[in-house]
Amino acid sequence: MKGDAGGVIRTWLITGCGSGFGRLLAERALARGDRVVATARRVAALAPLAQAHPGTALCAAMDVTDPASVRAALAAAVERFGRIDVLVNNAGFGMQAAVEEASDAQVRAMFEVNMFGALDVIRAALPQLRAQGAGHIVNISSVGGRTSAPLIGLYSASKFAIEGLSMGLAMELAPFGIKVTAVEPGAFATGFAGAVQGPDRREPAYRALHEQLDAVLADLHFADAAGCVEAILRAVDDPDPPRQLIAGGMAYAAVEAVMAQQAREMAAWRAVSEAADRD
Repeated sequence: MKGDAGGVIRTWLITGCGSGFGRLLAERALARGDRVVATARRVAALAPLAQAHPGTALCAAMDVTDPASVRAALAAAVERFGRIDVLVNNAGFGMQAAVEEASDAQVRAMFEVNMFGALDVIRAALPQLRAQGAGHIVNISSVGGRTSAPLIGLYSASKFAIEGLSMGLAMELAPFGIKVTAVEPGAFATGFAGAVQGPDRREPAYRALHEQLDAVLADLHFADAAGCVEAILRAVDDPDPPRQLIAGGMAYAAVEAVMAQQAREMAAWRAVSEAADRD
């Protein structure tokens, strides 16, 4: 079957479609003629999608921290459309806190969604994707998955985990015809920044750091999220998609600077590194 863009009609399953990238990606994929299984914890928020696209949109409740709801949504997707071509792990949230400030409960809750939730969705979907002999897993990471900074180390840790998972997974699944791409957005206008969690109480020792980061965020330009969505669509449509896709000029410059600094540091310490395994 051919879509409006001239490509094969795909079936997408996207987590976290209540707002942000998930919602925009679902709308864009449906607009071009693809089929979409849109999921969110509060399925009522997805009703407009189903009403606007009754034949190609399926809205399903999914809490990525609830394995039963994950399995139920995947089963409903296969029952309705017969397959899943693109699995997008988009559900997640951010945290702005010093490592010392955030509570154990806060950190574990973030990892349950950002890392373990994505892992559970992938593991539940893999039997179907392997049986198809094709598929594309898109994990929404962050520029914070390739870089870090004061007060976002905990969030970056959850996204660095996604990066490592995606890299190994891509190699594991290549023999089965399944592709994996980690997408690393920079600053986009999705409402994500407004939902970032902070510590219950800021420690006075980190006041200056919080003030500096607050000032940076207040002046930060948030690009139109539609641009990131188009980048994801281009990657999915390409027969040879990237394993890592940086989205946004700010993100690209930040990752480029970090990689250059890492290369300089590696070179400076090369002799010590290589001497470590000598008898």
